[in-house]
Amino acid sequence: MPNLESPTPKSPTLNRCLAFLLALFGAGLLIGAGTAAASSGSIVYVKDYDVWIANADGSGQHQVTKNGTADSPWRSPSQADDGTIAASHNDQIVRMKQNGTVLNAINPPPLKNSVSHMVDGVPVKVAISPNGKLITWAFATYECPVGVSCGARTVTGYTAADRLTDPSKYGSTFFTDPSWIGNSRTLQSGGYGSQVNIHDLGKGEPVHWFDDSDYAENDTDLSDAELAPDGSRLAAVRGYGNSTHIIWYTVSGNAKQGPPPAVPTPECLTGELEGLGGPTWAPDSKSLAWEEPDGVWLKANIGGACDSPQPKLLIPGGSEPDWGPAKVNPGPRVDDPISVRQLSLKLKPSLKRGVSFRVKTLGAGPVKLQILRGKAVVAAGNAKATKAGWTKVTAKFTRAGKKKLAKAKKANLTARFRADGRTGDLAFKLK
Repeated sequence: MPNLESPTPKSPTLNRCLAFLLALFGAGLLIGAGTAAASSGSIVYVKDYDVWIANADGSGQHQVTKNGTADSPWRSPSQADDGTIAASHNDQIVRMKQNGTVLNAINPPPLKNSVSHMVDGVPVKVAISPNGKLITWAFATYECPVGVSCGARTVTGYTAADRLTDPSKYGSTFFTDPSWIGNSRTLQSGGYGSQVNIHDLGKGEPVHWFDDSDYAENDTDLSDAELAPDGSRLAAVRGYGNSTHIIWYTVSGNAKQGPPPAVPTPECLTGELEGLGGPTWAPDSKSLAWEEPDGVWLKANIGGACDSPQPKLLIPGGSEPDWGPAKVNPGPRVDDPISVRQLSLKLKPSLKRGVSFRVKTLGAGPVKLQILRGKAVVAAGNAKATKAGWTKVTAKFTRAGKKKLAKAKKANLTARFRADGRTGDLAFKLK
């Protein structure tokens, strides 16, 4: 954890507002120091190439995806207020539940960049709107077009969350690092001269808000800005490489609607450290989390003294955090085995009354059961679960099934279940 500092001010007035905030501390002291309790909600993040989710205090860590690898990592997870997650995987944006159930996948189309070249590939930044209805994403490329200087170029687009919509519906930009302000406005970063910008969907070009040079004498670049949910503060990444900081500000005025307010006033600044990124606000706007090389860190009690409480390592090994108000409540994954209990054991009674099982469902809904002898269906039945838990389902034998088994002393059969989107087979014996 880097030390907290104040930015180099551009004026004596700002200098008086930004007194020195924290002396040098060792890592052990920072981690071991007491901290105020984090606010509620959950943090979705990447760990070991997969998407995870945890409580706001770092407990209850739950693995959402299970197929991330070094060659095919998950990136940039984001969550709506109801806990629906959107993340980048290969060239797709995947929308899913906390238990990993995929709701839909979108392959975002190429977008035209500032030199009229089409950019496609891996979405490097994904953000789902608070109401879960829209997703914004960014592409990035480095190129050296003829007649134009070499450099990194970015584009940002929007789509409906449940299906791909034409990017022209909401507009696209040449900026990056989109983060939502409500459900129809985003913050975006654009580099030198256009560092923090506001974009209203479907209403033309982004509007410039402010740059680091507006308040700092030795200015640098700002990126990945995020407004606190109540609009009172803003955090951003300041600088590059080993001179990177996380900085946060007090916002005067309303950035949620209308023209951009006045330039925010810097409150606090971490020391320099390569690998800082992804600032994300707690739902109550009183705590801030961000990424460091060793994991996700938390600074609680934003607005109090900058050094009290000290930041702490919240989720070791985590990266790309996004904080939302939903609780961690994934339930079983749909690819987890279906739990069943066999109730019928005797062949002859089962031929008359049917073969019964109890099936553990994830919620209310239909439960279907087929009994197979080899590949032939010899019995079938249905039930309706009224809530999550155990539901009895009985499969009655068909006339042909009874005839095939009438003279048998035992039967090796397969029960095939379907419930809450899951399927499962169970080999069993009646005798």
